[in-house]
Amino acid sequence: MKKFFLSIYALLLLVGCTSDDSYGDDPGDDNPAPEENAVRLSSDATFGNILTNSEGFTLYFFAPDSNGESNCSGGCIDAWPVFNASELTLDNGLDEGDFGSITRGDGAIQTTYKGWPLYLFGNDANAGDANGDGSGGVWFVAKPDYSIMITRAQLVGRDSGGTETNLTGNYEPGDEQTFYITDAEGNTLYSFINDTNSKNNFTAEDFSNDPVWPIFEETLDNIPSTLDEADFGSIDVFGRQQVTYKGWPLYYFGQDAQRGDNFGVGFPAAGIWPILNTDTEEAPEAETDKTTYNVTNQAASAYLFTGEGLTDAVNPNITLKRGETYEFVVDSPGHPFLIKSVQSTGTGDTYNDGVTNNGSSSGTISFTVPNDAPDTLFYVCEFHGPMTGTLTITD
Repeated sequence: MKKFFLSIYALLLLVGCTSDDSYGDDPGDDNPAPEENAVRLSSDATFGNILTNSEGFTLYFFAPDSNGESNCSGGCIDAWPVFNASELTLDNGLDEGDFGSITRGDGAIQTTYKGWPLYLFGNDANAGDANGDGSGGVWFVAKPDYSIMITRAQLVGRDSGGTETNLTGNYEPGDEQTFYITDAEGNTLYSFINDTNSKNNFTAEDFSNDPVWPIFEETLDNIPSTLDEADFGSIDVFGRQQVTYKGWPLYYFGQDAQRGDNFGVGFPAAGIWPILNTDTEEAPEAETDKTTYNVTNQAASAYLFTGEGLTDAVNPNITLKRGETYEFVVDSPGHPFLIKSVQSTGTGDTYNDGVTNNGSSSGTISFTVPNDAPDTLFYVCEFHGPMTGTLTITD
């Protein structure tokens, strides 16, 4: 009988039906929960889609890392630990091709996303915290859908002769860390000093010069939290869309061979193609189209006009249009040039509506013709009656 019970017990052990935990698994462990992916795509109420580690802790980018190398070391790493996914598994919506790894100067391996090294933040106490975003203006939650990023680095300009010079944020020789905006992968963006608000004055209609300064074409989705979305816009450039920042059209530099390069700030000379940041002033509005006449004199007998098809024309009659601007660049010492409502010498009856610097004998007189200007005005020398002509005003 004893052998019979021993045989039954042995059979129960084989099929796992005893209550002894040392011999069988808890029925609840038959389908253990799957491990979370090494990099997760989480939804945050403030930031939208963000990258986290397997435990749900937020990952971050460091602005000075635009060149793809980690510039956080020493005490920085104590607060911002390196993230490394030794086995890269990803949530749906993430592309393995966007991830990589670098070997840091201290020998540690660090995972990168779109070339940006990834970090955790020591003051994120709980999964889902994002306390590090915006810290020092250089730390930002890692998002998969940034269109613009910001960096802080030394400007190294390269002039038209190929000479490279360290530059400050004022484009003077010197060493200084400068903030500026880049695309999502750390490539420097520039403006052009001859552009005006929302007006590209560089790109040729056939885009033949686009390889030198390619326009920045991107659908803007998300930007770092220290930038203002309202500062961005887009303009049409011969059928293509170019992103603007504070009204400045944005460009790449064709000679920037890799992310982090900013050689364009020195080409062809320092400051002609500036970088942009939160200190950048709004692009200037385009000046109203104006017509210019150069005015000299023939002794005390006549004014001579050059411009708009005229060459040293003697006291010509000029037609002006309401709403348009005209400049008379006067160089006739001793013969003040006056715009008047009556064709007479002296300073009486001068017409000053829309006129600046009226009566100058050496300078620029600007005249924006008002909509209610009379049909006929005159230009007259203050002292010499023969120096005069008619200004016919039309719509």
